[in-house]
Amino acid sequence: MTTNRQDFDQCTASVLRLLYERFPNEVDVMIEDLTEDKELNDNYFATMRFLRRENLIYYQELDFSNFKRTVLTAKALSILDTTPDDIDTNLAQQLIDSNKIAIIVQNIIKLAA
Repeated sequence: MTTNRQDFDQCTASVLRLLYERFPNEVDVMIEDLTEDKELNDNYFATMRFLRRENLIYYQELDFSNFKRTVLTAKALSILDTTPDDIDTNLAQQLIDSNKIAIIVQNIIKLAA
């Protein structure tokens, strides 16, 4: 069983990766598409709302568990394009390539503050 924080990290990584790869196109993000485990739906729903409150994503409408026309904000894009001093690739590429999702998400949230 995973913790809420692990669920948050996994959802954040999935959403940011999806939106970065599709940027600047708007995407309908459905919670059911992010996880097969229905028990995680509440945590993933809360994560999406958190990302919006922190101005990392924008969605035009919420229809049940479908976040319609979701896109990265300029703030999120700037953070994801950041290349940490000790690493050769930007944070977005690390999300795409890495299994160390928790560390990368923590860096993203820290930069968003």
